[in-house]
Amino acid sequence: MMKRTTHILLIVLGAVALAVLVIVANVARSRSQVAGLKIKINYDGQSHLVDERVVTDSLHRAIPHLMQQQVRVVDLAAVREAASRVPYLENCDASVSVGGNVVVKADQRRPIVRLFMGDRELYLDSRGRAMPPSKIGDCACIVANGNFIENIDTLLFNRLDLAQLAADSITSTYGIVQVWQLSVYLDKHPEYGCLFDQIFLDTNGDLILVPKIGDHTVVVGKNDNLDNKFARLQTFYTSVMPKCGWDTYSLLNLKFDNQVVCTKR
Repeated sequence: MMKRTTHILLIVLGAVALAVLVIVANVARSRSQVAGLKIKINYDGQSHLVDERVVTDSLHRAIPHLMQQQVRVVDLAAVREAASRVPYLENCDASVSVGGNVVVKADQRRPIVRLFMGDRELYLDSRGRAMPPSKIGDCACIVANGNFIENIDTLLFNRLDLAQLAADSITSTYGIVQVWQLSVYLDKHPEYGCLFDQIFLDTNGDLILVPKIGDHTVVVGKNDNLDNKFARLQTFYTSVMPKCGWDTYSLLNLKFDNQVVCTKR
């Protein structure tokens, strides 16, 4: 019985000693200076639009004395906020490692369309947010251009929220919103999206697609009944085009219900 009691007492004392050591280590760590800055970006197989250096530079500009601070006074919320302002990043998180490093983890946002609008160029992601062209690399996605009436600068490029514009009855008619919505649809339906290189907005506000195969264009019109329109196009591509040839028609029009109106070359 005495041996068992002694054994239990030793276990308890060991646990207490370990807890004390952990507390002492944490106190010492909190009073130490930040050891370094570690940036971990999840690219999820995408081309790199941002790298660790860009994020590090952005954090140093936002929090100039970060590396001179003690660990205990580091404002992790401010670090997360600064990282979130890098236009290529989302889902940013910040923590302090056991070694005293400030660790920032984030996902690279995924562009779905590269938009040329006047003299401006930008990427748009599926949530309707803008990204500037990157000095690090390019992303392979559909290209869009055309006749945009709205001014991108008026739309506050740095705070562009196309999802919000799409929810408004007036701004939902903007060409940039229409292009973005079609891009979202094609991204969600890769069986269609993989067929096209370019979206063009014509002077009538119609959306026109340029396919990768064949010398023709596809008039989508507005962003209505897209499931029906692309189902008709798919049927036409699989049933008609192989028989008549991919260069027989110069234009395929999907604007009219239950039909594909063709213009012969």
